[in-house]
Amino acid sequence: MSNIRTPNHPAAFTGHFVPLEDSTVDTVRANQYGYVKTQSYFQCGGIQADKRENFEIELLTNTALNNTLTSNTVYSISGKMIALNNSSTPVLSYAHETVTRIGEAGPNQPDFSNKTNVTGLGMVVDRREIVSESADGGIRLEVTVAHCDWDGENRCHRRFNIKYVVPGTKNLIKTHTLYQVGREVYVIGRLVDFEMETHTAVVLVSSVSITNGHQIGRSGSNTSTNPASGPGIQM
Repeated sequence: MSNIRTPNHPAAFTGHFVPLEDSTVDTVRANQYGYVKTQSYFQCGGIQADKRENFEIELLTNTALNNTLTSNTVYSISGKMIALNNSSTPVLSYAHETVTRIGEAGPNQPDFSNKTNVTGLGMVVDRREIVSESADGGIRLEVTVAHCDWDGENRCHRRFNIKYVVPGTKNLIKTHTLYQVGREVYVIGRLVDFEMETHTAVVLVSSVSITNGHQIGRSGSNTSTNPASGPGIQM
């Protein structure tokens, strides 16, 4: 009997985070390396950017135990997100090398609401057309995409769904037909909300690609040209 391999359909993130408290470490037998955990939160403003809500998350990295984050500090972090649909706290795993300290948190810090970018690869499992509540009254598409990624701490695959909202704007309305149930898609957007009833992250879409390409039929050219360079810059 052949083995069926679990597909790897991760969701990646990039954003700015403020720890709620200093990091804690898990160490075994005085090991110098282990899991560093930090409680933080997403700043979300909703699909229409008409509300302010914070959703708790856990930042997680496997690194030297002195690579901790401190509270009341803004960090830029990139990594992968596992947001299970069971009311557990979403876990954002990252490599410590991606961390950049921005500065002290406070009233004068930039507004990071709806500024966490999400890039997801997954399988469409549901799609629904919704009449928008905005003034234009257009049609938006709400797509549920199934993801699966490896949980390094618990050493198992985790399956979870994310809801992707595709606006009915002029630049995205024609992409609605690309989202078909059973199709693998690569989606880019911004995390804007969490549905508390279904414990599902909500991402407002800005771009989508079909993983097998569009087969537009344009022939390639064998002639190569060198791009123009700015003063003193060699390409």
